Amino acid sequence: MKAVCFAAVLAAVAMIGCGPGIDPANSGPRVCAFSAASIRIIGLTRIVARPAERNEAALAAYVDMLDAYDSHIKAPGLFRFELYEFVPRSSEPRGKRLMIWPDIDLTDPDANNDCWQDYLRTYQFTLDMNFRPGPDNTFILETTCITPTGKRLADTRQIYYDQ
Repeated sequence: MKAVCFAAVLAAVAMIGCGPGIDPANSGPRVCAFSAASIRIIGLTRIVARPAERNEAALAAYVDMLDAYDSHIKAPGLFRFELYEFVPRSSEPRGKRLMIWPDIDLTDPDANNDCWQDYLRTYQFTLDMNFRPGPDNTFILETTCITPTGKRLADTRQIYYDQ
């Protein structure tokens, strides 16, 4: 009797316990929920003067990458930054494009880690400018991130130069 029960239990375990595992690549929405869903340029973004070079400045851009639950994540992507004149009292505040920087490829783990600020849970980019803004100038910064799956994430932010 014990041998029959043991054989039945062993057969049941063999039939249900040895199925194929779940492939995360094919698990659909659960894995996608933790990939990049949006980006956000945060308020630390600013234009800083370079005292050594009288005519130039740099843009310190801080960009959050968020998943579907608005949690900060670190993920690969290709970033593009564009700086525009600000046009007040207009339905389209982006005026003439002043700067476009070369794309920044953060699909390489080392490059991604170089830009990641863990204590802020955000990315930091320092972008050289070929001009120095006048006092109290206002600009529109547009950031686009293309994920490895081809998804385009974008955000814009009005920034001021108040030095």
